[in-house]
Amino acid sequence: MNLREIIQSIRNKINPPERLSNETVLGFLKALEDEGGDEITCDELFKKLDVYVERQADQRDAALIMPLIREHLDTCAECCEEYEALLHVIEGTAKNQTTG
Repeated sequence: MNLREIIQSIRNKINPPERLSNETVLGFLKALEDEGGDEITCDELFKKLDVYVERQADQRDAALIMPLIREHLDTCAECCEEYEALLHVIEGTAKNQTTG
């Protein structure tokens, strides 16, 4: 540990770093998602759909965390069909693991 790390460690013990609020974290995640603009393409959606579906299946409010994907699913029938099929598979797999 060098001197700078020791000083920072002492500072953190005296004045612990502030925790980020949920709103700040969600804002940061939205900003990362928005880096391409206000809309996403079907190809961009497919790259993130598995993460979205896993969050949705875990009841972690995917629409709040990834609003552009939700907006796209609301307007694109093809992508919505893919989403529903993947969600059905994920939920079915989870159900089989808990009963099997």
